[in-house]
Amino acid sequence: MSTTRVRSAGALVIHGFTSTVESMRPVAEAVADAGYEVELPLLPGHGTHWQDLAATPAEAILDAVSEAYDRLSARCDVIVPVGLSMGGALALWIAAQKEAAGCVVINPGLRLTPGTGLLTRALWRFKPTIPAIAGDIAKPEVVEEAYPLTPLRAVGELNRIFARARAELPILSDRGTPVLLLRSPIDNIVGSASSTLLKRRVPQTREVILRRSRHVAPLDHDAELVGRRTVQLIAAAASDEMRAR
Repeated sequence: MSTTRVRSAGALVIHGFTSTVESMRPVAEAVADAGYEVELPLLPGHGTHWQDLAATPAEAILDAVSEAYDRLSARCDVIVPVGLSMGGALALWIAAQKEAAGCVVINPGLRLTPGTGLLTRALWRFKPTIPAIAGDIAKPEVVEEAYPLTPLRAVGELNRIFARARAELPILSDRGTPVLLLRSPIDNIVGSASSTLLKRRVPQTREVILRRSRHVAPLDHDAELVGRRTVQLIAAAASDEMRAR
């Protein structure tokens, strides 16, 4: 057995659809405060204008996540992707792609309502946007930084991201990759179907219920719990890697 020490551990922290890095900054800060490395990328099409997201293909977002993972891997050996909503799907996808040491998903999305993908492809030229999906937070006076409108064309690309993530779940299951699911029982953006799918296809998934929070839990009442449980999984992954070496 090699006695090579683990250089460092860190988290790739991934925000959700139409949102920005601010929705995940509390998680990133908790990880950094615990002494771990952090990569917190702003995804393509986000943080500018909704028209930019409408013109962003799914592959550009997937590529950006892969590049962010590689940047982090240059600084540390043990990486745990952490994602909220769409970011949860991206975290699962990249964890499988890169053989990550673990994965944390917060109210992840893995599928749209049946038929939504086809409907958006048919309608986006005639109805470019629908109302915003951001801001599902129980804590008073907390505002999520996100687009005021949701581009329908981008919803079709979101559906592709979800499909790519679902395709990777058997890999996570076969490898026994530790997955931590942080789930709000009241979630007005993502229903329970995605979490149910994750637990069924990746049976080693451990679930923690965020009883005081809604969809954007890192900005909600359970923010401290989200950060603490994320740090615990990173610490466990780093410890497992050290024992393996």
